[in-house]
Amino acid sequence: MSADGRYDPITLRILWNRLIAIVDEAAATLRRTSFSTLVRESNDFACVLLDRQGRSLVQNSAAIPSFIGTLPITVRHFLDHFPASELAPGDILATNDPWLATGHLPDLTLALPIFRDGELVAIAASVAHLPDIGGRIRSADARTIFEEGFQVPPVKLFQAGEPSQLLFELFRQNTRVPDQVVGDIMAQVAANEATARRLLALMDELDDDLAELAATIHRQSEAVMRQRIAAIPDGEYHGSVRPDGFDQPLEIKLAVRVAGDQIV
Repeated sequence: MSADGRYDPITLRILWNRLIAIVDEAAATLRRTSFSTLVRESNDFACVLLDRQGRSLVQNSAAIPSFIGTLPITVRHFLDHFPASELAPGDILATNDPWLATGHLPDLTLALPIFRDGELVAIAASVAHLPDIGGRIRSADARTIFEEGFQVPPVKLFQAGEPSQLLFELFRQNTRVPDQVVGDIMAQVAANEATARRLLALMDELDDDLAELAATIHRQSEAVMRQRIAAIPDGEYHGSVRPDGFDQPLEIKLAVRVAGDQIV
């Protein structure tokens, strides 16, 4: 690191690759320990490492874009419900609330706050499509959220390392394949714990809380994004698509406005 606290390009690239390797290992852990084909064969999951404020740093190489887009928002909702002062090592937060998370109940988000020397330094999180969540067989057929299945508000699935037996009993009682559901949830737990172990080992090796590294990643990401947007000619661009819809075909339209290095 340079004297002004900024990382030189070579060091930044090495550390960036190491962070990606951490979440890729977490993804391998989730895939290999899951019970359902949704994770193992359909790759319907994502593992993400976030900073202490719930801002994304890296995600596994084969992560689903919709999950990596919503997961930081979900984690910030977690932090609204459970401020850092109310969190402890071994806590794991969970929700499938579609207004806070991915959009439908089968997708469960888990987040594990990572502590070092008693201080929250980062958050390991994952999303996976569970093999069942109760309700209708096909969640797309549900007319209301109550038909879709078992709703989980932001809760502590684990507290200080101890699982909530009540929550696990509710998952078992409300799903058709309870062993697969609980098995996949525990696979997510294992993946998040793998992220935490590897990150803490890296921090100990560097003797650094990684706050400046996170800030550097965000600065660089924003600069590159703005550079790419600025390369697009200014103007308004239009597109539309017509999916089947329900009672009649649905037309979805989009307008994209580019001005300098900003896009709406």
